[in-house]
Amino acid sequence: MGEIKSAFEKALERAEKLGKLSPEEMKKRKDAESTAIGKALAERYLEHGHSRVLKEESNRYTGDQKIIVSTAAIRRLVDAISLQNNELTERAMEGISTLSDDARTLEAKRKIVSLITEYKEAERQAYEQGKRRMDRRGAELLDELAISGSAIGEVKLGAREAWEEIREELSSRFDNRLQKLKQELLELS
Repeated sequence: MGEIKSAFEKALERAEKLGKLSPEEMKKRKDAESTAIGKALAERYLEHGHSRVLKEESNRYTGDQKIIVSTAAIRRLVDAISLQNNELTERAMEGISTLSDDARTLEAKRKIVSLITEYKEAERQAYEQGKRRMDRRGAELLDELAISGSAIGEVKLGAREAWEEIREELSSRFDNRLQKLKQELLELS
């Protein structure tokens, strides 16, 4: 029976060795945990939009863990910035400002706001031009068909497809610039 006990003890010793992590492995695990916490904080913030809660939650951590949590949260917030979703983008930008008051970060944020404003103006202009073009095309078609009268409303032939095409062209034109600004923001965090 002494032999079985000794084999059992050896097995326990091996299991104990496997269960212990080296300091390097422990740091990796802690960093991964902190990154997940940061992402989760950002996700919750994007849902509710309460800056005070984001600040309080991030301040629960100290030292390296706080840096990792904040960096991960900022990365997630930067990912949320887009040309199409104003509300989410504004919320993400406010969250970034809450977590980082660095002047360079605020300057990068200002550039992004400026680009989004420029995009929205280009979108509005493209819409107006497209609408005028569609109205002309509709009127020409009605003339060809010899249809006239005050009872005829707007003709919207292919408006949805035309608008999607305009949006895609605008997005491709502005998206590269936005990606560069987002990368600049990430490098500062």
